[in-house]
Amino acid sequence: MRALQLDFDSRRLAVSDHAEPAAPKPGQVRLRLLECGVCGTDRGIADFEFGAPPPGERNLILGHEAVGIVDTPGDTLVKGQLVVPMVRRACATGCAMCRRGRRDNCLTGDYAERGIFSLHGYLCDFAVDAEEDLVAVPAALAGAAVLVEPASVVEKAWELALRLHPGEPRRVLVLGAGPIGILAAWCALRNGFAVTVLSQEAEDAPRARLLTRNGAVYTRSLDGVEADIILEACGSAAVAMAAMGSLRRLGVLILLGARPAEVRLPSLDMIIGNSIIAGSVNASRGHFEMAVRRLLSYDRQWLEPLLVRLPLAAAPDTLRQPPLNAIKVVHRISD
Repeated sequence: MRALQLDFDSRRLAVSDHAEPAAPKPGQVRLRLLECGVCGTDRGIADFEFGAPPPGERNLILGHEAVGIVDTPGDTLVKGQLVVPMVRRACATGCAMCRRGRRDNCLTGDYAERGIFSLHGYLCDFAVDAEEDLVAVPAALAGAAVLVEPASVVEKAWELALRLHPGEPRRVLVLGAGPIGILAAWCALRNGFAVTVLSQEAEDAPRARLLTRNGAVYTRSLDGVEADIILEACGSAAVAMAAMGSLRRLGVLILLGARPAEVRLPSLDMIIGNSIIAGSVNASRGHFEMAVRRLLSYDRQWLEPLLVRLPLAAAPDTLRQPPLNAIKVVHRISD
């Protein structure tokens, strides 16, 4: 089968042949992959910043933002069912959180992740997964199902922010206008919050127009911005710390993508303001299911402009250099 593979020995990224997965065991199904999105995580792996192939192998099939169709039925999933796979698999030691079904909060760090750490991903023709690792998606969401995984990350972060804020938050600041930032803004808007998005694109850029057309305030400056909750989706710790100055008392900052950096922590301001900084990664089954419901509630005119679909063969190039103005690149695997 075809697969986008990263060779950790030769440091080469290419679409090439790979053996099809073994026949599914009881409790598993085979998937025919339809499409898979790419994100900053995939680009970080391709730059060898992190990631690892399966034990004993030199190649890793990339891709974790996938949608597929059940090709061979299982105990609960029927042939033809549209599904989105979860990314993380429980740790080998079976920590308390993994046993509780919250592998996204694994206590050991000894987990595996499809397309990231120790397990092949989904930028390929076929995959085999346990039914418990797949989330059924209604046919009505087929055109946007590839957004379920990134939307699940937003749902977890949003739930965490509301749980940590002890007051009555009303204003949200989102840092970054990439796919996660836009989905975070829409999530907050749909929950009745006033939303400002900070990014560096011009006010008439496609991302800025998309946000303002659907109810967000777009800005390139923190001047005059106040927020109860900040959702960082820009990849910059420095920007996140600068935005702390916009937090009102009891404010919460959730970090989703900030890269390692030496930054000044406004500790005294945090103490005086009872501020909270928290990190969030991955998502549980419940968050995936929440993402499905949330995406179904959006107007298709919100979602369609996010996606630029390209063939699998283009993946090595687009992973290195995404098309200009593309918000979310998605690679078609099977039509």
